[in-house]
Amino acid sequence: MKELIKLVGPRLKLKKELQSLVKDEQAWFAPAIGGHDSSGFLENRLRNVRRRDSHKASKPPTVMVPKSPLVSTVDLDLPEDELADSDIAAMTTWLKFHTSPTQQVEEMMRKTCRARATLIRTENEKTVAEIIKEYPRLIDVPGMIEQDFRILFPTSSDSLFMKWPVTYESILTYADKQISWREILNFSGKLDTDEQKSNMTVHLLPLLFPPGMKRKDGKKGPKHASTEDACTSFIQVEKVGVNISAFLEAVKKCQPFILAVGQLESPEQVFVVVERQTVDCGSLLKVLDICFKLFYILDMTYPWECINLWDFVQKFIYGLGAGKGRHKSVPSVSLLINFLTSAATEPSKE
Repeated sequence: MKELIKLVGPRLKLKKELQSLVKDEQAWFAPAIGGHDSSGFLENRLRNVRRRDSHKASKPPTVMVPKSPLVSTVDLDLPEDELADSDIAAMTTWLKFHTSPTQQVEEMMRKTCRARATLIRTENEKTVAEIIKEYPRLIDVPGMIEQDFRILFPTSSDSLFMKWPVTYESILTYADKQISWREILNFSGKLDTDEQKSNMTVHLLPLLFPPGMKRKDGKKGPKHASTEDACTSFIQVEKVGVNISAFLEAVKKCQPFILAVGQLESPEQVFVVVERQTVDCGSLLKVLDICFKLFYILDMTYPWECINLWDFVQKFIYGLGAGKGRHKSVPSVSLLINFLTSAATEPSKE
């Protein structure tokens, strides 16, 4: 009898332990799911795992391919410099500390252009502020941005000034048909001169294309810019008398962008703003030219809010193909380019 108790006792103890665990429904019991009968936790868990794995097997793997990716760096086919590296380094150092004589500055900037462009594109860890600190004469000596761009992109250097005079009226006509730009820009004045029409055409360019969008870090879905975001990331208008120094200190948005002081159609001052510094340009057409060229000289991407505007300027005005814009333009860019191309080929009406 004692031997029987020794044999059965442990089993009875195990049975009591199992019974106490069964009472804990969270550990050992799962309710019915999807029309299936209730069952033990383990079986229910295995059924769910099998169902999930079968769904995974039936779906092809998702590959994230960015739509119309931006090109951040434009490859340059530059010949080797004839100057020795030591000569280029010496000239670069001299240029850091001299803004005159002007002719000597221009000559040294010309001779160091290719080396400068190569270093800017290969030293990816440097910020724009650090690049400007290394090559300050790009910003504070008039004509250096244009000179570098002419050396790097000789066939596109004068494109804006050659195309714009025969293009801006067609853009203005196109805008009149597509959008209520006067209402959006809060403009009720008259455009009496060609310069006023040209200036207003520059201002309305952001309205002809959809504002940009970008993916939010760590979040689903893209972030869409507003029309106001697209406009101010391209050109910001301030009243006469604005404190430029205070304005620059408060700048937080992506640069470069255009700053116009005065009326939309007849600004009194126009600048390119880059790293809280200004490049005085004298006219709205000139500032558009300098701002565009800075993206290429300093190897910067376009502000995402107005990417489609710069994509149009790059492809239609400067003829740089993919450049820094989109591999595939949005439809509104293609539509405007087609309209302007057709307008240019139509015989003039006398």
